Amino acid sequence: MRLFEKELDMTVEEFNSEYSIYMNLPLNRWVYELYMTDEEKSEIDGWETMGGYLKTLGYKEACRLWWEENKNDHERFLTLPGFDAEIFKDITGIDVTKSGETIEIEGKELTVNQVSEKLGYKVKIVEG
Repeated sequence: MRLFEKELDMTVEEFNSEYSIYMNLPLNRWVYELYMTDEEKSEIDGWETMGGYLKTLGYKEACRLWWEENKNDHERFLTLPGFDAEIFKDITGIDVTKSGETIEIEGKELTVNQVSEKLGYKVKIVEG
């Protein structure tokens, strides 16, 4: 099978039995008045009565929120065979090479650079 544009020496069935890449993405989020932008307040009808509004999330925004709220699941993705940070970012909008972000693997908190070294991938840190 192919993953991250690389051929793997396993079938889809073998991959599915060994790895879990399910993400329960949030499709909607309640945004309270306090967190609404001026633009949202001018565009959303009835937010005053409800004290906010139900926001429908785009795919990459939903991925980012899921990633932020599920730090214990980072290892599942970062240790996939052939993992590629650039392709993952293209698909999800999540930049796993951000400096300062830490990930817990095997009970140890590591920086993304340390994880990259452990996995044997060269990672370029991009600020911004």
